[in-house]
Amino acid sequence: MKEHQRKLSQLEHQWLDAVKERDIERLDRLLGEEFTLTTGRPGNEVRARQEYLEITRARYVIESFEFEALEVLPYGHVALVRSRYRQTGSMDGEDRSQAFLMTDVWVRRSGRWQAVTRHLSPLEA
Repeated sequence: MKEHQRKLSQLEHQWLDAVKERDIERLDRLLGEEFTLTTGRPGNEVRARQEYLEITRARYVIESFEFEALEVLPYGHVALVRSRYRQTGSMDGEDRSQAFLMTDVWVRRSGRWQAVTRHLSPLEA
């Protein structure tokens, strides 16, 4: 159990490092084919995997990030990761520097973990 918690914590950091570095190949390995990002932003409430990858590649900039809290809850071949996350960044020139609550669902397939969904809720400054 502790091993899964440590591994998933590392994967969460790798995921955000990949976004920061625009490392689409690494993101491609980390995300399941059915991946969705739910943000609740009007007009873009849910983004599919390919759209998320394209935005990350071309439009989203993370200058820095940190996890203020991170909790891994493994349930066999599925795990839930809840976190409070803060970033300095932008999308299409619009400031996206703030804190968020995130919930990620990971599934273990063929011996490796893949993220299948992320729900992101921005917190007021």
